[in-house]
Amino acid sequence: MKRRIWLITDTHFNHKELIPDCGRPENFEKLIYKGLNLIGEKDILVHLGDICVGGDRQVHEDIIKPLKFTKILVRGNHDGKSDNWYLNHGWDFVCERFQDTYFGKRILFSHMPIAWNEDYDINIHGHFHNINEKYHEPELKAIKNSYQTLLAVEYTEYEPVLLEKFLQEKNLID
Repeated sequence: MKRRIWLITDTHFNHKELIPDCGRPENFEKLIYKGLNLIGEKDILVHLGDICVGGDRQVHEDIIKPLKFTKILVRGNHDGKSDNWYLNHGWDFVCERFQDTYFGKRILFSHMPIAWNEDYDINIHGHFHNINEKYHEPELKAIKNSYQTLLAVEYTEYEPVLLEKFLQEKNLID
């Protein structure tokens, strides 16, 4: 069986303010958990940061650690523990960002968008949810470019998405 790569970002377990702020359903945590449990044991999950807001130990013991697939955490602005803490609590690899080639494209995975520097073809990032770009204008002003592609659970029905499917839906690969 082929190893598949899944993406998710900004799960924000224990962050109830996102229900009114982003229009998340009351049961968004259950939807995310259900989606995570559909990932195969041989697959890889790339989480683009912001796992939870508070209750880190419980979220990791109850949700993250029991998951059987390979888990990569690209740290977000709410992921304030040390790399070792995350590695000891269920993650297989922890980084600020990473880049690799998939489907013929050099893809940079990050939490926040990264200014283009000719080293990547696509920057898949989270952080902005489904909030209007004007809200984030100060952050985007210096770095916004056509190479950046937002991933938001608010647009994926609170489920992880296959990397290949995400790239196809964004017309970034055939």
